[in-house]
Amino acid sequence: MGTCRRRRTRASPPRVPAAGRRAVGACDPRAAAVVMGVRMVDASRWDRRPGRVGRQAARGVAAIAVAMATGAPASAQAEPFLFHPDLVAATTALDRARGSERYAALRGLWETWDRADPLTIEELLRTVSADPRLEPPERAYAATLAAFARLRRGDVAAARREIAALGFVNDWLVVGPFDNEGKKGFAVDHGPEAELATPVVPGRAYSGKERPVRWRAAPADAFPFGWVDTGALVRPTEHVCVVAKTFVTSSGGPARSISAWVGAAGAVKAYFNGQLVLEDAGYREHDTDRFAVELELFPGPNDLTIKVCGDDEAPILSVRLADRRGSPDPTLHFASDLGASAAAAALAARVGARPYRPPPGAVTGPLRALQARAERPRASAAELQAFARYLVVTGSDDPTEHVARDAARRAAEAAPTVERLLLAGELAEDRNQRATWLAQAVTAMGPRPRVDVLLAQGEHARSGINWRQAVPFFDQVLALDPDNVEAIAGRVALYAEAGLERTALDTLERALARNPSALNLVNLHASALHAVGRTREAREAEARYAQLRFDDRGHLANLVTSALARREDAVAERWLARLLAIAPDSQWALGFAARSRRALGQTSAAIATYERALELCPEDVETLRALADLQGELGHREAQLAALRRILELRPQDRAVREYVEHLEPAGARTDERYAWAPKRFLGLRAAPAAGQNQRTLRDLTVTTVHANGKGSRFRQLVYQPLTDAAAAAGRQYSFQYQADREVVQLRGAHVYRADGRVDSAIESGEGAANLPELSMYTSARNFYVQLPRLEPGDVVELKYRVDDVTPRNELGDYFGEVVYLQSNEPTANAEYVVVTPTARPLHFDTNLPELKHTVRRSGEAVTHRFFARELPPIAEEPAMPPLPEIVGHVHVSTYDDFQQMGAWYWGLSRDQLALDDETRKLAQTLGAGASTEREKVAKVYDWVVKNTRYVGLELGIYGYKPRPAVLTVARGWGDCKDKATVIVALLRELGIDATVVVVRTQLRGDFSSKVASLAPFDHAVAYVPSLDLYLDGTAEYAGVDELPVMDYEALGLLVNEGQSKLVRLPANDPTRNAIARRVRARLAADGSADLELRYDVRGGSAPGWRQSFHAKSTLRERVVSELVGPRYPGFTLAEGPGGVTTGDLEDFTAPVWMEVRGAAPAFARREGTNLSVAVTPSVRLTPTYAPLPRRSQDVRLLAMPGIEETFVVTLPARATLLGAPPEVSGSGPFGSYSVSVERHANEVTVKSRLLVQATRIRPPDYAAWRRFCDEVDRAFSPRLTVGL
Repeated sequence: MGTCRRRRTRASPPRVPAAGRRAVGACDPRAAAVVMGVRMVDASRWDRRPGRVGRQAARGVAAIAVAMATGAPASAQAEPFLFHPDLVAATTALDRARGSERYAALRGLWETWDRADPLTIEELLRTVSADPRLEPPERAYAATLAAFARLRRGDVAAARREIAALGFVNDWLVVGPFDNEGKKGFAVDHGPEAELATPVVPGRAYSGKERPVRWRAAPADAFPFGWVDTGALVRPTEHVCVVAKTFVTSSGGPARSISAWVGAAGAVKAYFNGQLVLEDAGYREHDTDRFAVELELFPGPNDLTIKVCGDDEAPILSVRLADRRGSPDPTLHFASDLGASAAAAALAARVGARPYRPPPGAVTGPLRALQARAERPRASAAELQAFARYLVVTGSDDPTEHVARDAARRAAEAAPTVERLLLAGELAEDRNQRATWLAQAVTAMGPRPRVDVLLAQGEHARSGINWRQAVPFFDQVLALDPDNVEAIAGRVALYAEAGLERTALDTLERALARNPSALNLVNLHASALHAVGRTREAREAEARYAQLRFDDRGHLANLVTSALARREDAVAERWLARLLAIAPDSQWALGFAARSRRALGQTSAAIATYERALELCPEDVETLRALADLQGELGHREAQLAALRRILELRPQDRAVREYVEHLEPAGARTDERYAWAPKRFLGLRAAPAAGQNQRTLRDLTVTTVHANGKGSRFRQLVYQPLTDAAAAAGRQYSFQYQADREVVQLRGAHVYRADGRVDSAIESGEGAANLPELSMYTSARNFYVQLPRLEPGDVVELKYRVDDVTPRNELGDYFGEVVYLQSNEPTANAEYVVVTPTARPLHFDTNLPELKHTVRRSGEAVTHRFFARELPPIAEEPAMPPLPEIVGHVHVSTYDDFQQMGAWYWGLSRDQLALDDETRKLAQTLGAGASTEREKVAKVYDWVVKNTRYVGLELGIYGYKPRPAVLTVARGWGDCKDKATVIVALLRELGIDATVVVVRTQLRGDFSSKVASLAPFDHAVAYVPSLDLYLDGTAEYAGVDELPVMDYEALGLLVNEGQSKLVRLPANDPTRNAIARRVRARLAADGSADLELRYDVRGGSAPGWRQSFHAKSTLRERVVSELVGPRYPGFTLAEGPGGVTTGDLEDFTAPVWMEVRGAAPAFARREGTNLSVAVTPSVRLTPTYAPLPRRSQDVRLLAMPGIEETFVVTLPARATLLGAPPEVSGSGPFGSYSVSVERHANEVTVKSRLLVQATRIRPPDYAAWRRFCDEVDRAFSPRLTVGL
């Protein structure tokens, strides 16, 4: 909005490809001596006398046309004439193409524009458009490109006439935008679709994406070139649907068949007289005539309604009406006349009830024709290549489906020609895959070098770290083809990067002397002249480029800017007129023209231009902003305020505009800041008794304003009082986080109120990154901090700040959700949370504070929810209590009132990321090969993801919520929890195993219970396999498929499940599966030392930690002593050699974890007089850790206590006597079980102990019984083995 978006509009003249790129797969013109009868001639023999080139081009085109029509050699019809090699190659490809293959061939011909002679290309397109060998729609497609060629060389009026004669519809009623977040809107009836049999009602409002929307007529003169860019008509433009309607009539006669040729950027549906006649859910780029449908046209007005839905960009629409075979039909007419609505609706009521069935042999369009051939079971490599090439050159591949990539790969594998290998390489997911295909192309090339392969090698090298490696490839190309534009451009770019500007200029001038019509070279020449300071010659080169490329918007803007700088007003006006002639639908062009006219002093014309832009798109905020600036500059205060108020209606979160309006019309404090207490009010609380607290909060206020688009503004007032020296020292700095990619912070006040009445202000404020590189976590969050002067106990600190969401659109659609905490570990005298939301955006609330009061006030179009409480007690901190986020008082607010709705929304946000291409499908099949059971397949996929994708948490922007595409994560080899879970699910689905992503709240944040649903409580994601009831955490390095990390135990989860979502609990800790068994064999000596043999067996959730700690062979011995054995037996030394430590395969996550240790402990036994005392039971003591208090107010949380099984076998010294052993005891109950048993054989004593704690949470009413259980266990494990010497 308001910026120049160089969108690839396939129906418009395509942009000049960078560096004169030849279409992938085009044949090398040097490979044949004669192509279509046109002899290849060296470029040095071109005749460049004035007027000669055009006449030669005309004769050459005629020769080619005759050759195409008759098969006779072109050389027999005209004198030898040089055509640019790429043009010859494109012409050859067109001549060889059959049927729908010609569409891609025509695009290949068109895309030589930047390298070959433009006039030759245009004439050739016109010749093809009249070729009777081609089908009518193919000729129409060629005629469309020829019209764009005419536009490109400046004949705008003729281009408009030719486009109109082809039957493109440019008179539409439009309504929108409607919501399409997560691509859900395509399947949703937003209202207009349900009313096809109802006349259009002027002023009828529908629920739009951000506000009510109504039908309006799009200015017909804004779309003269065949397509309608809805980005020129609606705001917002991303993730939206738009509905367009026109009424089709015929000059007369009975009902008859016609055809509609539809193109779209985005998903498209077409309705004719109420019947759904076309539906394509693919999000493609725009190209004309992609789909065709045969329609029955009745006398009178016929309703044609199109729905287009876009993803990251606004959808584009084109419709060409023709006779049933696809030829232009001058008897067909269309209009957006509301007067025709009633008759058309009556016709739709009669016809629309019948399902649409295309007649046999009906036209379908090139995409479906090529797709049908490619999807045959035995499709040939040529058919697959043709399909892939069409998808590529026309932008017809949905990027989430990778159909072109898969078809190209299959073609290259079936019959690996150089062209197919290069095409597969160009479409590869990443640079490494591209290099593999390129290496195969080099092998297939053989000993004789080919230009296309060398160019691909050069471009690949140039994209790498060392771009100089591209030099020899471009040099080889130029040795074979001295006039190759792509190689010249690549070489020039390398010269420029090396600082050799004059060498680059010399290279370009030599090339232009041989090929003066190569647009790419002319453009580069102008830039090179500027680089060496030859400005006058650079302007001449720019003028030459402008003659050849009338429709380059960016170039025209540069020419206008340059003319304005030189104060050449007439020149600037001439370029402006050209810009508006070629871009009448462009908000950017209109805005640029208005600014330029403002610079020319033409303020009335500038205002009129802005108003023209607003006629196109009344809700374009950038245009309104620019108009307001101009009106303010002219002193038109009321007009300025009107524009600014309109901005605030559309974007109420725009802080800068709001503050400026408040400056122009002072209205006191902002509405949300009026809830702040004045100092007199909160200072009245400072003298309250301290009650032994270190610090207290006097006022905690949060005011959230939710706008219609789901964005929000937050105002905070926090007043606290340190009561001790330690609290005063800690309270000097206050910090909070915000999302820097979409939010701005404004500190509204930071004051210290002293006991003597003085008021001091903050010393400084600033911000810093909130990344956690030690955890590979990188986010868009930043920490904002406030530094206060020295505090004394009893001082009162007041902080006021705003966090405003300033992004123009909500990347999460209309979703809003947050959890606001009103309680902490200090007492709060007054807590208040206020939410202001539009009445059209109902929000849902829940709280865990029963003392919280809730009031609702409605005023106009706003609803205010106010939650407040007084004298909230502090959270009493107790050992082993749940994390604070679980237990502190909070308010939970969300767009959704149940998790089914929220899960459906999240599925829409993430479902496209599961799409695979052939490479990842092949990976899935490889992983599944040889696995005989579903469980084995799951284990192989899980193991591959854990070992081959590093955890890197780039939680930036939308990717803090939305996973990245699975194919991208696989190709990069890294991702966060959402990315890894998505890869696991996608690979398992490819193997036919149902799986889903689960959004999780880990036990690091504790439990959460709420009646409303949002993403705010969750912090993790895993995968789930329903058939095995198995959860898989892809971030759990060193964990086997059955071993959930401890943080996932009993966690709250939301099964996304394709939108059929539900809340679940992940498995709780099971001490029989999560267990550590230790067997100690000790040969006790009389001095208390012992030779030890220890065996550890670890399973379940404890196993990953052991693998991580001990898998490194280089540090194994050191870590066994320092972390495992040494802490219990000080001075322990390992036995020498490999027998000191042996382990299982700790790199195999499916294998059991075991370890055997041998060594000596000098203080294994404790000397007690003349006796020795040996600890032979587990060292665990439950009471000090989990039950030290006589009573509790909080739960005891036992997150993942493993089962403990220990066996001590002690061989006594010679002549020693056993004086005492732990008594045999056992016990069991609701919390778990324990046991100790003792056996004596000769001088060997065996003590076996076992502890299983089954409980995972102890509620306060059960605490006394739990404390008794802990005491029983501790007493059972306390006695020692006593040996008399």
